Amino acid sequence: MKKIYILSFCCILLYGCEIFTVGGKRISRPQIEANQKSPIGTVYLFKSELDSNNVPAAIRLMKRPSGYPYLALEKLELYDELSRIRRIINNKPITDFKSDSLSEHSYKLNIEFDYLKTITFVTTKFDESWYIVSLTD
Repeated sequence: MKKIYILSFCCILLYGCEIFTVGGKRISRPQIEANQKSPIGTVYLFKSELDSNNVPAAIRLMKRPSGYPYLALEKLELYDELSRIRRIINNKPITDFKSDSLSEHSYKLNIEFDYLKTITFVTTKFDESWYIVSLTD
């Protein structure tokens, strides 16, 4: 009978002190939607279009720094460059990003892919939507 009391006392003591925590605290990261309502969302949408091998849709997320869309010939020239970028970041997760505001409607984003490759995106807001105006690796 003494063993049961001692055992239950030890269990209550260990549970009350919480010496060991199984699982630990989970740090929740904010969910980022892939849409053109935010600069990082535009980059996520751009990456998902490249991952699904939809380079023409990824080109539509890009504009000139002046705000005008690219001409058909310029889109054709961008196709090869974006195919190269697609091969670099193909199905690699975004592991980190840093944003720097250049102005009220322009952000510079350093996106890290799979802890190895960093690509810099400059996004600008035109007509209530964000577009990529520059991309360097």
